Amino acid sequence: MIEVVATPEPTEPPIMLPRSDDPLVHFVQVGETLHSLAAQSGFSVGDIAQRNRLTSPYLLLTGQQIRLPALPSNNIRLYRVSAGDTLTSIAAQYGVSPYVLRRVNDLPCSACLVFGQTLRVPQAGAPSNLPEPFERIEVAPIVPRQGEVVVVRVAARAPLQQITGMLADQPMRFAQKEGEYIALSGIAALQEPGVYPIVIRAITQDGLASVAQGRLQVAAGRFGYETLNLSARLMPLLEPQVNQEERAELDAIFSDFSGTQWWQGPLQWPINSKIVSYYGTRRNFNRGMLNTFHSGIDLSARIGTPVKAAAPGRVAAAQTFPIRGNVIILDHGRGVFTAYCHLSKFEVEVNQIVNAGDVIGYTGNTGRSLGPHLHFELAVGGVTVNPLAWLERELP
Repeated sequence: MIEVVATPEPTEPPIMLPRSDDPLVHFVQVGETLHSLAAQSGFSVGDIAQRNRLTSPYLLLTGQQIRLPALPSNNIRLYRVSAGDTLTSIAAQYGVSPYVLRRVNDLPCSACLVFGQTLRVPQAGAPSNLPEPFERIEVAPIVPRQGEVVVVRVAARAPLQQITGMLADQPMRFAQKEGEYIALSGIAALQEPGVYPIVIRAITQDGLASVAQGRLQVAAGRFGYETLNLSARLMPLLEPQVNQEERAELDAIFSDFSGTQWWQGPLQWPINSKIVSYYGTRRNFNRGMLNTFHSGIDLSARIGTPVKAAAPGRVAAAQTFPIRGNVIILDHGRGVFTAYCHLSKFEVEVNQIVNAGDVIGYTGNTGRSLGPHLHFELAVGGVTVNPLAWLERELP
């Protein structure tokens, strides 16, 4: 029996970076310091620190608002958008990159210009905030919540032989896509809210090594609470060691990484059903014998309902676990995995290639299950995350 004490929100909009048309307002990016902002804008470190009442000027947060104390120096020009202007035409007029204009002015898209809007235009050759060979670093969402996926995009001025990173104590692994290096990093549901370092290291083909670093704030998610009572037959599955061993085996599978991307578009629903338990829900088993969280979503289903692959991929595992029962795990590339649990039957084998919508198994009631259903998980960068957002939009 499941007693739901608090009903969670199905999804939450990401905390996005604030936007401002004020040319004197800047939002801190990864790799920026007060010294680099001073070099670009022409103000002294002391002036910027005093204007923003910074008692610890070297501890800037990614997304933190910095207000410049006066009009920019000769390194920055102000331009008022006229009818017919585009980001490309303005950039060509001043000899700068359209992307630089978009980043400096925090524009949400390349077509997001408004008549009369004031743009900051850096002089060509003005000092960069990032060390070579980094051209730009983007992090989204700027304030991730527990259970969300952080997308880190890096552009470099020179070809790289290696790029690695760390975010919230988890390694970031990059794949090259459309001229950028992109890492997908999951924030665990139990990650303590707070401020964490983000570090990106790159080595060019010529051997130049460089490091960009910043600080990222992780916000709390909004999760519900469930009290569950298991029968005596299932109580051995509440033993901490059983849970730890299964978690370690899953982590070993989820930590694998392939640079090949199999998926296109949003994930597909594995079965057409309703959600009966959400990701991140805090769970209390048998009056405190085990306190944990829900690592996926539960979908109601009768035994024998066909389960379909949420995206193309390779079968990484088709085996029985004590808690999750019969499980199929699909590797979709770039550190993205989906898991289908409590199955009654498998229709695929390990290393088999499947397409989105292929039947891979059938729902059941195996493992630590209180009734027939499908437990569906999404793991990104070795961390299980909320799959609901990615059933509605595409992973980058």
